[in-house]
Amino acid sequence: ARYREQHPEFEPDVQVREDVAGLLVSGRKLLIGADTVMPRRRLDALLAHEVGVHLLTHFNGAAQGLTIFRTGLAGYEGVQEGLGVFAEWASGGLTRTRLRLLAGRVVAVDAMQRGATFLDVHRALTKEHGFSSQGAFGIAARVFRSGGLAKDAIYLQGFRGVMEIVARGAWLAPFWLGKIAVAHVPAIEELLQRGLVQAPRFIPLF
Repeated sequence: ARYREQHPEFEPDVQVREDVAGLLVSGRKLLIGADTVMPRRRLDALLAHEVGVHLLTHFNGAAQGLTIFRTGLAGYEGVQEGLGVFAEWASGGLTRTRLRLLAGRVVAVDAMQRGATFLDVHRALTKEHGFSSQGAFGIAARVFRSGGLAKDAIYLQGFRGVMEIVARGAWLAPFWLGKIAVAHVPAIEELLQRGLVQAPRFIPLF
C-alpha cells in the first residue's frame, strides 16, 4: 500500500497458497504459504527483501518497455539476492542467526557440489558447524530439493558484493531500475543519460 501511494501501478498479485512454503516472489506475484508462521521481528526484514527489492525491481523494470528489465538480464541473480539481504540489513533485520543460516547454505551447497549426500551435509552442519538437527535438515532439504539447487550460494556472495559497492561510495540507484547485474551499470547509466530508459519509478522505502 505504501508503494502504491508513490504510483498506482504498483499492483502485485498477492496469493495465499497451499503449495508454497514461506514467502516468495515470482514475477508480479507475492506468494505466501497458507501455513507460514514467523516471528514478528522477521517480518519487516522479509518484506523489505521480497517487496522492497524483488517486486520493486519487477515493476520498475516493467516500466522500461523491454520485458528483459523485469525478468532479468544475464547474471542478475547474485546482485538481486544480495540487494535483498542488504534490504534486511538496512531495515534492521539482518541478525547473526540469519547470517549464520545464509553461511550454512553456502557450506551445504559446496558440500553437495563436491558429491556429499543429504545425510553427509546434515552431519557436517550438526557436528562441524553446530546447527541443530532441525536447522540442518531444513538447510539440506532446501539445497537438495528438485535434485539439487545451488542458488543458495549466491545470497551471501551477493550481499558481500553489494556491501563492497556501498563501501567504495558507489550508488545503488541503477539497480532499482530493473533486474540487472553489476556489469550492466555503465551501460544503464549511459542509457539513462540518453533518455532511453526511465529513472526508477519506485525507490525502496528502507
